[in-house]
Amino acid sequence: MRRLVVAAFAVVLALTLTGCGGGGGAAQTPAAAPATTTAAPAAVAGAPSSTTLGNRSANETETFVPFPTADYVPAELKQKITVDKQPTLIYFFDSGQKTSTEVREMIDTVRHRNSGMVDLVAYDLSKYVTVNPDGSMNVDQALSADEAHKQVVQFARDPVIGVTFTPFIVLTDGQGYIIYKHSGLADTAFLEREVQRAAR
Repeated sequence: MRRLVVAAFAVVLALTLTGCGGGGGAAQTPAAAPATTTAAPAAVAGAPSSTTLGNRSANETETFVPFPTADYVPAELKQKITVDKQPTLIYFFDSGQKTSTEVREMIDTVRHRNSGMVDLVAYDLSKYVTVNPDGSMNVDQALSADEAHKQVVQFARDPVIGVTFTPFIVLTDGQGYIIYKHSGLADTAFLEREVQRAAR
């Protein structure tokens, strides 16, 4: 009789341990690891959008419009760009401005490394206008007595050129089209690529 009780106790103990072990396995199933890793693909998918934005600054404009031919456009530029189809970099600057000096050095470096690719025509707007902190220009009233100076300011204000403050770069290609404009401090490597593109 004692052996029967011991055997029955052993069976009950075995069933109890099996039940506990089964319960432990069931508790681990809902907390599957993959559920916590599903957020990773969303983060990766979002990454490319940030790298495709901002590769051009707000000061850089790639465009493709005919060079203006109004009466106030300097004859030298009309000849170079619309007749001779010579790629040309037009530089509007302020001789008293540090940034203008830095950009001119960049331009000279790029032209030296790419000799003969583009002509340079530069206009010192400090002779004709003053530039406000917000970028707007005040025209010297004395310009009314100087037609040549007035012509430069009218050209700079042409809607296609659109100079609002200095320094300002306008680049034309061999077809007589404006392909690039930039205001403010330029990047040497990027400017060099644009010059080479203009000369192709």
